[in-house]
Amino acid sequence: MARLTAGLRARAYLRQVQARGGFGAVLRRGDETAGDILLKVRPVGAPARVDVYAQATLADGQRGWMRLGQPGFADEAAADAAIARAVTRDPDIWVLELEPDEAGFPLDEPLVLDQCDRGGQAERP
Repeated sequence: MARLTAGLRARAYLRQVQARGGFGAVLRRGDETAGDILLKVRPVGAPARVDVYAQATLADGQRGWMRLGQPGFADEAAADAAIARAVTRDPDIWVLELEPDEAGFPLDEPLVLDQCDRGGQAERP
Protein backbone atom coordinates (compact mmCIF):
# COMPACT_ATOMS: atom_id res chain seq x y z
CA MET A 1 0.00 0.00 0.00
CA ALA A 2 1.31 3.48 -0.85
CA ARG A 3 2.22 5.80 2.01
CA LEU A 4 0.82 9.29 2.26
CA THR A 5 3.30 12.07 1.56
CA ALA A 6 4.89 13.89 4.49
CA GLY A 7 3.23 17.17 3.53
CA LEU A 8 -0.21 15.58 3.43
CA ARG A 9 0.33 13.85 6.79
CA ALA A 10 1.58 17.11 8.37
CA ARG A 11 -1.50 19.01 7.21
CA ALA A 12 -3.75 16.19 8.44
CA TYR A 13 -2.14 16.28 11.91
CA LEU A 14 -2.67 20.05 12.12
CA ARG A 15 -6.32 19.71 11.11
CA GLN A 16 -6.85 16.93 13.63
CA VAL A 17 -5.64 19.11 16.51
CA GLN A 18 -7.49 22.19 15.27
CA ALA A 19 -10.74 20.22 14.86
CA ARG A 20 -10.52 19.38 18.57
CA GLY A 21 -10.14 23.05 19.54
CA GLY A 22 -6.35 23.14 19.77
CA PHE A 23 -3.71 25.11 17.89
CA GLY A 24 -1.23 23.77 15.36
CA ALA A 25 1.40 25.37 13.14
CA VAL A 26 4.25 24.35 10.84
CA LEU A 27 7.53 25.49 12.41
CA ARG A 28 9.65 23.96 9.64
CA ARG A 29 8.67 22.59 6.25
CA GLY A 30 10.53 19.47 5.30
CA ASP A 31 10.55 17.46 2.12
CA GLU A 32 7.00 17.38 0.76
CA THR A 33 7.21 13.75 -0.28
CA ALA A 34 9.37 11.77 2.10
CA GLY A 35 10.33 13.84 5.15
CA ASP A 36 9.83 12.59 8.70
CA ILE A 37 7.79 14.65 11.16
CA LEU A 38 8.63 15.90 14.66
CA LEU A 39 5.94 17.22 16.99
CA LYS A 40 6.64 19.96 19.52
CA VAL A 41 3.75 19.74 21.99
CA ARG A 42 2.87 22.00 24.90
CA PRO A 43 0.93 19.72 27.26
CA VAL A 44 -2.28 21.03 28.82
CA GLY A 45 -1.71 21.79 32.51
CA ALA A 46 2.10 21.87 32.25
CA PRO A 47 2.88 25.20 30.54
CA ALA A 48 6.60 25.12 31.37
CA ARG A 49 7.17 21.64 29.90
CA VAL A 50 7.58 20.96 26.19
CA ASP A 51 7.26 17.45 24.78
CA VAL A 52 8.91 16.47 21.49
CA TYR A 53 7.70 13.37 19.64
CA ALA A 54 9.38 11.55 16.76
CA GLN A 55 7.75 9.04 14.46
CA ALA A 56 8.50 5.42 15.34
CA THR A 57 7.71 2.02 13.88
CA LEU A 58 6.46 -0.61 16.31
CA ALA A 59 7.56 -4.26 16.22
CA ASP A 60 4.40 -5.21 14.29
CA GLY A 61 5.13 -2.58 11.61
CA GLN A 62 2.51 -0.14 12.86
CA ARG A 63 3.55 3.52 12.95
CA GLY A 64 3.31 5.54 16.13
CA TRP A 65 5.06 8.27 18.11
CA MET A 66 7.89 8.20 20.64
CA ARG A 67 8.40 10.97 23.20
CA LEU A 68 11.97 12.26 23.39
CA GLY A 69 13.42 13.43 26.70
CA GLN A 70 12.36 12.24 30.15
CA PRO A 71 9.52 13.07 30.83
CA GLY A 72 9.77 15.79 28.25
CA PHE A 73 11.93 18.88 28.21
CA ALA A 74 11.92 21.24 31.18
CA ASP A 75 12.01 24.31 28.98
CA GLU A 76 11.65 25.45 25.40
CA ALA A 77 15.39 25.97 24.89
CA ALA A 78 16.13 22.30 25.62
CA ALA A 79 13.33 21.19 23.28
CA ASP A 80 14.55 23.52 20.53
CA ALA A 81 18.11 22.17 20.92
CA ALA A 82 16.84 18.59 20.47
CA ILE A 83 14.88 19.67 17.39
CA ALA A 84 17.94 21.45 15.96
CA ARG A 85 20.00 18.25 16.37
CA ALA A 86 17.31 16.27 14.53
CA VAL A 87 17.24 18.81 11.69
CA THR A 88 21.04 18.58 11.40
CA ARG A 89 20.77 14.78 11.02
CA ASP A 90 17.81 14.95 8.63
CA PRO A 91 17.31 18.21 6.69
CA ASP A 92 14.09 16.82 5.15
CA ILE A 93 12.30 16.71 8.52
CA TRP A 94 9.08 18.60 9.25
CA VAL A 95 8.49 20.25 12.66
CA LEU A 96 4.94 20.90 13.83
CA GLU A 97 4.01 22.81 16.98
CA LEU A 98 0.83 21.61 18.65
CA GLU A 99 -1.08 23.13 21.56
CA PRO A 100 -3.92 20.68 22.22
CA ASP A 101 -7.09 21.77 23.96
CA GLU A 102 -7.29 18.59 26.04
CA ALA A 103 -4.85 16.49 28.07
CA GLY A 104 -3.14 13.46 26.56
CA PHE A 105 -1.41 12.77 23.29
CA PRO A 106 -3.09 14.97 20.65
CA LEU A 107 -3.21 12.55 17.70
CA ASP A 108 -5.12 9.34 16.98
CA GLU A 109 -1.99 7.30 16.22
CA PRO A 110 -0.51 5.22 19.06
CA LEU A 111 2.05 6.61 21.45
CA VAL A 112 5.10 4.42 22.10
CA LEU A 113 5.57 4.60 25.86
CA ASP A 114 8.83 6.60 25.90
CA GLN A 115 12.30 6.73 24.40
CA CYS A 116 13.71 4.59 27.21
CA ASP A 117 11.10 1.85 26.64
CA ARG A 118 12.26 0.06 23.50
CA GLY A 119 9.90 -2.89 23.98
CA GLY A 120 7.56 -1.83 21.20
CA GLN A 121 4.59 -1.37 23.50
CA ALA A 122 2.09 1.29 22.66
CA GLU A 123 -0.78 3.00 24.37
CA ARG A 124 -3.80 4.56 22.77
CA PRO A 125 -4.58 8.20 23.51
